[in-house]
Amino acid sequence: MTTERPMASNETGNLELQKFLSYLRGESTLSNSMPLPASLSLNISNKLKMLSPIRSLAKVLYTGLDKLDVIVNLNTKPSSGWVSDTLIKSDTNASVSKVSIYLHEVYSRPMVSASVLEDQNAQVEDVIQESIASQIAEFENYSFLYGDGITQPKGILKYDIVTSNYTLASKAIEGITVNDGLSSYKKLVELMDLLPSKYFYGASWLMSRNVASKLRYMQDSNSGKFIWQNAILPGTPDTLLGYPVAICDDMPKMLSKEELAKAKKPVVPILFGNFYEGYQIAERPGFKLLKDPFNSKPFVEFYATKRIGGDVVNHNAIKALVLN
Repeated sequence: MTTERPMASNETGNLELQKFLSYLRGESTLSNSMPLPASLSLNISNKLKMLSPIRSLAKVLYTGLDKLDVIVNLNTKPSSGWVSDTLIKSDTNASVSKVSIYLHEVYSRPMVSASVLEDQNAQVEDVIQESIASQIAEFENYSFLYGDGITQPKGILKYDIVTSNYTLASKAIEGITVNDGLSSYKKLVELMDLLPSKYFYGASWLMSRNVASKLRYMQDSNSGKFIWQNAILPGTPDTLLGYPVAICDDMPKMLSKEELAKAKKPVVPILFGNFYEGYQIAERPGFKLLKDPFNSKPFVEFYATKRIGGDVVNHNAIKALVLN
């Protein structure tokens, strides 16, 4: 298991790319499938991080196995301390569990026209990698929120949200209930207060664009200042109450009382927490690509696959606002 892949040399990378281009254009008939070159796989991974809000926030680990086991310490007492001459006794109150993150296969079906493949000047590898990244980002980000954990990653919002008598052993996510449609920012402050202080460094908000639009003009009733601050520099996130906001349109919208009544279930439009500590993505390095020149004429279809898993590994690092 490693957190990053070793970079291939330029010479090896160029050779891999040339073989891949020959495969795409049908100049090499050794196989109908082949792995993507490491340079293209890395480009796709970087693009996925840009396109998938949760991937950009979560911890990503690579494994060559079909699952990744993560040890989770549910004990609130520290697991470290100062060494002394007294006997160090084992903590009988420690509560340690294992979370197994199983990897599931996600696929993408990019298509390229035969004329582009025949054009020696066309950078067909860019077309392929852009298409794979955009298609997979859409599916994986939705799964990181709502996935069943059986055929896809286990989503954050598939867990129960507990708004009273919360315990870590429940393996649920702690939240607060809002009954007034979030007319005041005080509930946002209460939500922040649920998060243990050790997770505040690296904490962020997660919400849809719909919810963000309703919070942009919310003001502090005492000072009159807006609690939302637009980013000053390009590429940096806006902030809400001093913490960055990640926009994810797969998150639920802010519903009215009438819409909530029709939904017949609580809605979670806002999450706040340290997603790097709370949610872990596991994946196998690289992509496999299968070429199909027959079933989508006049286009050439490709079938790209990758194995990805994900699950909440620290429920106490993520908090939820619940509309009821």
